Parts: sequence; structure tokens; C-alpha cells
Amino acid sequence: MPSVPAGALEDHVAAIFEAAGSPPDEARTVAAHLVGANLRGHDSHGVIRVPGYVALAKDGVLRPGAPTTIARESGATALIDGGMNLGPVVAIRATEIAIAKAREAGVAFVSCFNTGHIGRVGAYGEQAVAAGLGAMGGVNSPGVRLTAAFGGGHRRTGTNPLMIALPSGDPAKPFVLDMATSVIAEGKLKVAVNRNTPVPPGDIIDGDGRPTTDARDFYGTGDNPKPGALLPVGGPVGGYKGFGLNLAIELLSGALSGSGTAVEGARGTNGVWLIAFDLGRFTEPEAWREMYEALAAHVTEPPYAPGHDEVLLAGEPERCRMAERLASGIPLDDETLRQLEETAAGLGVPAMAAG
Repeated sequence: MPSVPAGALEDHVAAIFEAAGSPPDEARTVAAHLVGANLRGHDSHGVIRVPGYVALAKDGVLRPGAPTTIARESGATALIDGGMNLGPVVAIRATEIAIAKAREAGVAFVSCFNTGHIGRVGAYGEQAVAAGLGAMGGVNSPGVRLTAAFGGGHRRTGTNPLMIALPSGDPAKPFVLDMATSVIAEGKLKVAVNRNTPVPPGDIIDGDGRPTTDARDFYGTGDNPKPGALLPVGGPVGGYKGFGLNLAIELLSGALSGSGTAVEGARGTNGVWLIAFDLGRFTEPEAWREMYEALAAHVTEPPYAPGHDEVLLAGEPERCRMAERLASGIPLDDETLRQLEETAAGLGVPAMAAG
């Protein structure tokens, strides 16, 4: 599997989005976001998304360069119309608005509609923490059905990720929880198909509601021609918990913003909610740091379970993977690379230089 330097990949993806109609600064924003997901090991939300974003722009569903406007606001709230621009552009701007309002009011709740797929939701938590705040948020995909209800045998809702981001004692090591409320993100199935690798038992069911480890069964391209479904977090036994979270995110993201829910909604969109809050309105910064560090030490101390030699907190696996990939490059499977270059060629963008 070839590895590509992050800088070269970001330049290439930025050129693709600029050719697809994004202003240069916004093309760079989207490229940095997607490559940043790859760097952190979230390949499902990285450059594998480029062909889909470009296809939606070509179809007129997405409108690169469209302005982000505030449709409704109060001192601590804002409803944001993304104009159907590329999601990372809108979500970064929405987070900036939430940060500004939280600094003034102590807490802010921002909701977005007319927004393309925003990518890795943890990035916006990191943005808030870098500004000295905490954050929570979630995303749905109106009209999209990928995840089965607990006890159900077919697709009903999206993967509906949840994000919680908090500062730690070290500004470079925030706590960043970023999780789908399905057992596995749908994008990881795309990666599994491209790499021809199985998925763990308990992640998906086939079109007849039966357990399977073949990612192709999710898409109806395996032995069963009927599309399968993801299972909610907790899988076939404890999935009622994940299903409850999934529906809560669906309502907070899609119903509250007006974007729509899994029942109906505009193609290619996300409904988004984000809360930013000033921890200093509740506790002294030094007290927070001391309690955070004490808790982190408490939960990560040995002994460890068999097969494990450490306990990692949310955000740490991504930082480890980022250090590795900045040093050795981002691995891209042949199919993802082929799709990326096919998209580039269709826009007249030269292929990436080898090596």
C-alpha cells in the first residue's frame, strides 16, 4: 500500500476542490480537514470522501463558495444556513460563531442546516478546545438510512456521531471523544471494501438481518443482493443504549435545525448541533487541570487486561497515529488512490507526483 506525504496529499486535494469551484482558501480548508482525518487514522472521513463531494458539486447539490449566513440568533444561540457549501467550510465558521458567543455568554448552542457532509466532527471540538473552551456536538444525515434500530432488521437512521471535547492539563493533549452511535462508521466499510478486508462480527447485518463480516453485504454487492445495515453501539446485545443515543442525535441534529431526519431530507446534507462553553464560568482553570490529571492517572494505572499494555484516553490514539503518519506518510489503498486520481483527471488536475 503506497504512502503519500501529508503535505503533497493536501496540495493535491486542494487543487481538486479549487478545480471543482471552491475559492482557493476554502479548497485548502476542505483539503486540510480531510487530510487531517487521514493523519489521525480516521481514513473513513479522509480523502476517500473526495470523489463523493466532487460528484455532489457537479450535480449541483453542493455549492462550493456559497456564503454561510445566520438565519436566526440570540445572545447565546445561532441557527446557521450553510448555503449548501462544502461541510467543513460551514462547520468551521459555525464553530467560530459558537466560540465568540460562548466567550460572551458563557455557553452557546449553534445549529446548522443546508450544510454538506462536515467530515470528522472531532475537528470542531479540537477547534473549540484550542480557543480555551469545552464543546459537545452531533451530526445526522437527513434522509440517509444506514443503521438498524435495536431489534430491527433493516436500515432506519444514519451513523449519527457524537463529539465531546475538553481541555486537559496539557494544551497539546485535549480529551476528544468522537464516536459514531453505530458500532462502526459507514466510511470504514468503504475502506474495508476497497482493501478487501472483513469487518468484526457484530458490526453489520446483511439484507436479511443476518450477521455477516463481509462489508460488501452492507452495500448489497456481496453474496446477498439486498443492502444490509449497521448495528447501533452495543451490537446485538447492548445495542439499545447505542440506539437511544442514535435517536437523540437524530433529533438534536436534524429536527432542531430543520434539516430533516432519516424520514426525509435533502441529499448530501448534514444537520449539525454544537455547544461551546467556558469552563471558567464554573471552576477555576487550575482546579480543572488538577482534577483532570488526577482522574486520568486513576483510570490509566496498571494492572492491564491480558493483551494490553496501556489504557488510552479519548484523543490519544489519534495523536499517536498522527505522529506516525507525519513521519512515514499516509497509507492509501490502491482503490482509494485510483478513485482520487480519476476524480482529479476529470477536473483536469494533474496526478500527484510519485514518491
